[in-house]
Amino acid sequence: MGAAGSLALAGCTDSLGAGGSSAVKVGFVLPFSGTYSLLGESIENGFKLHVDDLGGEIDGTEVEYVKKDTGADTSTGVSITKEFIQKEQVDFLVGPVSSAVAAAMLPEVEKQASALWLNANSGNFKLVAEGCSKYHFRTAFNSWQTSAPLARFVMDNVADNVCVSYADYAFGQQSKTFFSEEFEKAGGTVVDEVAAPLGTSDYSSFLQEIENSGADAVYSFFAGGDAVNYVKQFSEFGLNDKMTQTGSGFLLSADTLPAQGEAALGMYSLLHYTPTKQSERNQAFVEAYRGAHDTAPNVYACQGYDAALAAEKAVTEAGGTDVEQLVDALSGAKIDSPRGNFRFNPKTNDPIHDLDVRKVVSADGGVTNEIVETLESVEGPTWNCSL
Repeated sequence: MGAAGSLALAGCTDSLGAGGSSAVKVGFVLPFSGTYSLLGESIENGFKLHVDDLGGEIDGTEVEYVKKDTGADTSTGVSITKEFIQKEQVDFLVGPVSSAVAAAMLPEVEKQASALWLNANSGNFKLVAEGCSKYHFRTAFNSWQTSAPLARFVMDNVADNVCVSYADYAFGQQSKTFFSEEFEKAGGTVVDEVAAPLGTSDYSSFLQEIENSGADAVYSFFAGGDAVNYVKQFSEFGLNDKMTQTGSGFLLSADTLPAQGEAALGMYSLLHYTPTKQSERNQAFVEAYRGAHDTAPNVYACQGYDAALAAEKAVTEAGGTDVEQLVDALSGAKIDSPRGNFRFNPKTNDPIHDLDVRKVVSADGGVTNEIVETLESVEGPTWNCSL
């Protein structure tokens, strides 16, 4: 998870696309094969959905696409970035999902200074804390936002002591650290930490550690197949009757809930997009996406859709694709996201957006996330970044 989808704009000096082209050119630097292929496809689908709503044009100029598969490989992602900026002269880069690829792309985007990158899925906070490029705009989230803000809710509504469990890689480590820090600031106690390797199939030894901690609640970060295995085994181990499971929204996402089923009932999570959100804006988005793809949108589709909203605003406000004007147009800008409130932090270009606290409940013969509280316009740290 810790993935990055980004939008970058390669500038020119006139009102046309990059290099004087008669089109606004978008380059998808995304994984279309392997573990993250669903994420890449969802981001592309979300982006194109909004452009299609505009009749295939932004500010009266046709949108043209190029795409290449990164396979979530760092060197491949960097070479595609160079090719798209230098040879294809794209106006926007959208990608790449993998945080490792994103970290490798950032210096290249900064060096070229001719592309504006909208990050549509990488949550690694270090892209701001250690990179802090004015050409990088995040339409996704950062790892603090999907973890730390849940701490106060857990403290006030669930328990004053927790055990934290997580997938033992960079994003999992960031999530457990940010939650733990905020929980302790709120007066809570972290009684134990349990780390499991990525791809664990049998969590029994780790669940025994969690049970032995004696905690009243658990905060976890797992995603994808790991989240499915962990949640199902947590329930089978009988821990649902002994402690309350909470976690990052990726633990209990729209993509994992069907496989987790009733094992997930009663669990809490935090995420910036919930398909069941009962707002006119979101329901219109869900209906349009379902009509185009015969399925409800996931969080990645929303992030891709918001990247297209940002691209539209940037080009329209700038009157073209000059990269410096695009940067100025998006700094601090608001977009009409299905997730709710959304604007770019002018200090970091990270999102200031709504976050949903959800509880898994029964619905239509299955389970779904029901929003129990919305945390409005959550900003988070700037990590000494000031653009």
